[in-house]
Amino acid sequence: MEITERRFHTLYSLSSAVGIERPRLSRLLKKLGEIPADSTEVKTGNMVFEVDKTVPLIEAFTTAIPLRDVPDYLGASKRQVEILYRAGIIQPLVPRKERGAVRNVVFGRTQLDDLLKRISDLPILDQTNAENFHPISYACQRGAGRFEDIFIDILEGLTSGFCRSEKSGVSAIYVDVRSLVAIRKSA
Repeated sequence: MEITERRFHTLYSLSSAVGIERPRLSRLLKKLGEIPADSTEVKTGNMVFEVDKTVPLIEAFTTAIPLRDVPDYLGASKRQVEILYRAGIIQPLVPRKERGAVRNVVFGRTQLDDLLKRISDLPILDQTNAENFHPISYACQRGAGRFEDIFIDILEGLTSGFCRSEKSGVSAIYVDVRSLVAIRKSA
């Protein structure tokens, strides 16, 4: 009987499939909770991982986007990405529990693509009313509120946000600044 598909990985085969050195992968899997934190090197080397659970992990790491590249990918400023990260709107592949816990912060392409999809699903800005609308960053600078609050409200449908078809990502989000500032002042 010929084996046609792999159902399990050892730490060594997983290391070679992911392209991450075995000791580093072992630490990573401990941080993700896939390996018990108190597991010895020998015990870890003898562990077996199901392909169904590890293939998404492999795919996530092979297509991961480093933090420094996320602003370009999301069409946002570095500051906006830092705010989205701090607010938990975008999550790194490896959770960061304490300062210095993860050296190279990377984000899963799937999560970022889902966020971009939600932005592109916003109503397209009608060019006849375009003069009343400005980028979300401009609205925040003019007193409409904190970026993360407005961003979340737009994605949840609590605040009207529109998408400029010729732009992409966060830079494509346009809002009516006057109405946002008026709502904030009345509250």
